[in-house]
Amino acid sequence: MLLLVNLSSKGEAFPIQALKEVDTALATAGFKKEVHSVVVPGKEFSLTYEGPSMQRNRIEEILKPVAEQNQIGFSVEVEESVRFP
Repeated sequence: MLLLVNLSSKGEAFPIQALKEVDTALATAGFKKEVHSVVVPGKEFSLTYEGPSMQRNRIEEILKPVAEQNQIGFSVEVEESVRFP
């Protein structure tokens, strides 16, 4: 499963340590980061992960404490992943 996570700052600047905290939280659920993109420098980031099939609300539960602690907003999209040989 591909997991697309969009993170955005609610304050002045995005707390960069939150990126590592999101990685760590999702790694405990079996996700591995594939791509990290800057959408708006210092304000908004997009992260793509590969991992096990999981309900969207469960992923949101995992990310909510990190988002609240760092005062960031997030949105989650899930897609079936296709691997070619």
